[in-house]
Amino acid sequence: MYRYLGVAILFILGCSSDHPEGNLLAEAYGNKLYDTELQKVITADLSAEDSIFITRKYVDVWISKQVLLNKANDLLTDEERDKSEQLEEYRVDLLNYEVLNKLALQEIDTFFSPAELKAYYDENEEEFELSQNILKINFFKIPRDSKEIDLLWSSFKANDGAILGKLKGLSEKGGNYFVENKWVYFDDILKEIPINTYSQEHYLNNNKIIKLNDGKFVYFIKILDFKIRSSTSPFSMEMENIKEILLMKRQQKEVQTIETNLLDEAYSNRNIRTF
Repeated sequence: MYRYLGVAILFILGCSSDHPEGNLLAEAYGNKLYDTELQKVITADLSAEDSIFITRKYVDVWISKQVLLNKANDLLTDEERDKSEQLEEYRVDLLNYEVLNKLALQEIDTFFSPAELKAYYDENEEEFELSQNILKINFFKIPRDSKEIDLLWSSFKANDGAILGKLKGLSEKGGNYFVENKWVYFDDILKEIPINTYSQEHYLNNNKIIKLNDGKFVYFIKILDFKIRSSTSPFSMEMENIKEILLMKRQQKEVQTIETNLLDEAYSNRNIRTF
């Protein structure tokens, strides 16, 4: 049944409609769902399969809500169904939050010196525990039919910097390479290199220079450094996170100041009276 539903959904989404509200996707208890309501979630860059999947999920959730809403209308009293007071309080709270944060962002300095960031890192290292293994790595993915593979491997093992240019050139011919001196997640590296291991920690502790063959390619790999999960994340990986944390702290402090100033101004202008 889902196979035919998917085809129908794809056909509906791909067709124009003379109905001003769009093409009808579902109906429940007199309420109707049109494809125009999915425009924000079904974008042009999605594949046909993704569009069908998201549409199915959206329709399923919409139908579930309609079923519960219908049951609520049958079961709950008028007083229980009336949520206007709570909705108004929620609306006011949202507007207050939005205006205070917008005003605060207009006032605060968003620059942080490296010393400020490092000071926070040193004082709060317990906040920066690694949830994944990370490493610094150099690797070259070279077409297997490249000439002098054995000679290149010997030079690579010997840290001969003179061959790096040649390795990069070979890797650019349908392969790939990574020589940046920065920390990366081991899980991300496993998407690029066919490393098979039952334990990442064991692999990192027992391998430094590796050569792998994978069909049409040969991999030259050098693990420069690594850190195991649950250890402290290095400062260089946390700088952006620390900026966000410190920015939020500045923003929260500024929000308090702005709120106080706005209240003082309102009292001074006699826009507020208490009885």
